[in-house]
Amino acid sequence: MGHEVDMREHNEEQVIYLSSPVIETLALFSSLIQVKNDFLTEEREQLEEAYQNNFAVVQLKKLPDYSVYNLFNLLIPIPHFSSVELFAESLKRMAPGKFLYYFWGEDVPVEIVTKLWESPKTIWELDSNYYWQTDEVKAIYEQWLPVLQGFKNELAELLVNISKTAVFHAMWQEREPLMEASIRELQQLSMPSLSLAQYVMGKTFKRTSLYKMYYFIPSYCMTPARIRIFNESVCMVIYGCANALSNERESSEELAIRLKALADPNRLLILRLLSVKKEYGAKLAEYIGLTTATISHHLDILKKAGLVKEEKIGTIKYFAVDKEQITEMMQSLQHLIGK
Repeated sequence: MGHEVDMREHNEEQVIYLSSPVIETLALFSSLIQVKNDFLTEEREQLEEAYQNNFAVVQLKKLPDYSVYNLFNLLIPIPHFSSVELFAESLKRMAPGKFLYYFWGEDVPVEIVTKLWESPKTIWELDSNYYWQTDEVKAIYEQWLPVLQGFKNELAELLVNISKTAVFHAMWQEREPLMEASIRELQQLSMPSLSLAQYVMGKTFKRTSLYKMYYFIPSYCMTPARIRIFNESVCMVIYGCANALSNERESSEELAIRLKALADPNRLLILRLLSVKKEYGAKLAEYIGLTTATISHHLDILKKAGLVKEEKIGTIKYFAVDKEQITEMMQSLQHLIGK
């Protein structure tokens, strides 16, 4: 019996869109650690009642803020997206040193990871870096590393248990169409993969590579967070999809216009004066010490941004703050940053 091997390197870029129960289970678990939105209030409360004393939950809460999102880095070595059971089995089999290496995003050299796993106390001999910048954090990791094997196995079991709950099944059945709709929305955009990834994340990446594989994965439970997981060959974008991306993009652009209108001390002062009572341009110029023409220029910018409204009484134009629009702007900003 013979065999044939094609040794040619495949350089074609692959782009994969998918919804994933594994991602959704991780995101739902992360909500137990890092409360970030009001989309999952009912689901989170039910899971907290059942799992708040779980070993994996307790241990992860001891780690620095946002460490829960490091768990998504494990999707690079364990690319099981459709089966929580297969993901959990691979997680259990994964060597603790390998787990640490990917948990820290491949940023900590293998030799240091190995040294830390074999002797956690050596963390005090290492230079401070992103993951252990202070003595407090070093102490936390020194206590966490010896229980890493148990944490990893308990986490795997917990993810499977969450995926089997009635809460998860009800949420998945109800929200999967929303995730599929988000995928269709992305597929309709004619953009290069890297540009699309930056569009979804809402920023330009400082670190990029010639990625061979792109994943775009919507998650209801992740809302409003967005995560990019990457190494030299893979770029994975996981994004909250409770709100349509197009709507968020449009609201972001509108918010940017308004914030730009506020980026001037004189315009802020005008808003302050107009919040007390309506006034006309010449009087504002007198209060602030600017020419009427300059005040008119500032008022025009504020009007275009929808922050002030105009009322003509006789032959004089009076201006006042549009408090409803100011409130809407503040709410949009809070929503955008997930507060």
